[in-house]
Amino acid sequence: MRRALAVSALVVVAGCGPERPEALAPVKIGAIGSTSGALATFGAALQDAIVLAAESVNAAGGAFDARPIELIIVDSASDPPTAAVRAQELLDEGVIAIVGPETSGQSLAVLDVARPAEVPFVSCCATSTALSAQASPNSGFFFRTAPSDALQGQALAHLAKNGVNRDGLAFPSCPQTAFFSRGDSYGDGFKVVYDASYVGASVGGVTARLVAEGEFPNDDPNAGEIDGAANAFADEIIAGAAADEHLCVAFITFGFEGGRLVDRLERRLATSGLSYHYLTGDGAQESGFLDEMKNAPATALTRLVGTVPFHAANAAYDEFVVAFAARYGYAPPAYTSQAFDAMFVTALAATKARSDVGLDVRNALFAVSGRDGGRRFENGNFFGEIAASILAGDDVDYVGPSGELTFDPLGDVQGDYVVWQLADDGGGLSFVDRSPLPVSEFNPR
Repeated sequence: MRRALAVSALVVVAGCGPERPEALAPVKIGAIGSTSGALATFGAALQDAIVLAAESVNAAGGAFDARPIELIIVDSASDPPTAAVRAQELLDEGVIAIVGPETSGQSLAVLDVARPAEVPFVSCCATSTALSAQASPNSGFFFRTAPSDALQGQALAHLAKNGVNRDGLAFPSCPQTAFFSRGDSYGDGFKVVYDASYVGASVGGVTARLVAEGEFPNDDPNAGEIDGAANAFADEIIAGAAADEHLCVAFITFGFEGGRLVDRLERRLATSGLSYHYLTGDGAQESGFLDEMKNAPATALTRLVGTVPFHAANAAYDEFVVAFAARYGYAPPAYTSQAFDAMFVTALAATKARSDVGLDVRNALFAVSGRDGGRRFENGNFFGEIAASILAGDDVDYVGPSGELTFDPLGDVQGDYVVWQLADDGGGLSFVDRSPLPVSEFNPR
């Protein structure tokens, strides 16, 4: 599946007498995401945000020299090999940059294609530490607008070591953890960071430890495979956990599989005599998780908290929410502000570079993110206003609805998190942000 978005632009050719306007060559930017497959609902919302950003650029006159953005959108089908094929198709179309897709596995596949072609790749949502670990300082082609699991793993470990007692949340600290993760770059990378931050720490005078570990047999488990993995994991927890110490059952999965995992675990653990609660990350914030959790025992809802990268508390985010809802008729879910910024900052970089060469755009991404300081834009500024400043020769520091976007030498950003829970309002389950978790609380710099 391929679709393109472009706003037409005309230029009048100078000369004697009337001339026929000539259409300007567009600036081609590719977007890869899931409009089919396991993450189709999540992917569709992200693509809505990317389209909204491209439309705002074109409404302001285009990237540079009044050249419109032509956004070429392709479907990865939630599958890493397919994402790599689609990335090559975009390169063959002549894109100067690629935005998306949602997951770390897909993003690693895309990066393997984009990097040799020297075309920058900006992800909204891929958080695996493996992505930035492949980059040489200041010369990589991977960027992301959400913080990596190097931070989120620390955030989850912080909640396990310290518990939560604020904003209506009350969960004790955990001297013991049972950890379940996907056996891919997302799950493995998250677990490495969590282990390094948690295992061996002192929690209430007790040395923190892992008492059980589990993972799915493959990257796309079916219901039966999830049930089998959940039962085996529950057996290991019951055999290894101490009944007199509180336990964190941490799981790093995607939506449907995570909801079914918790459902099956709760049916076993609720009668085990253990004291425990669940911890999870951003991968669970997807509609499939809600669909599965509505069938889970009610006790699972009250025992579960998660983390997700937080949007900015600024005018840019307020304006984004209004614009997104007006354009699409629903409120923007998690990661849509990061998706908007991935597209927006890429267009700013193209404007800064005034070039169709991917390497030039890569270099400009560092500059427009404010790495070298410059005039700060953080109040939902019109694209044309920022572009005018760039074209006047100013250094700029763009702060979008997702927050600070200053890329470090590996293309990563710092970012805050929020602790969420599930709520049942009688009409169904929803994700509810409960308490901010600023990065300064668990990773002071």
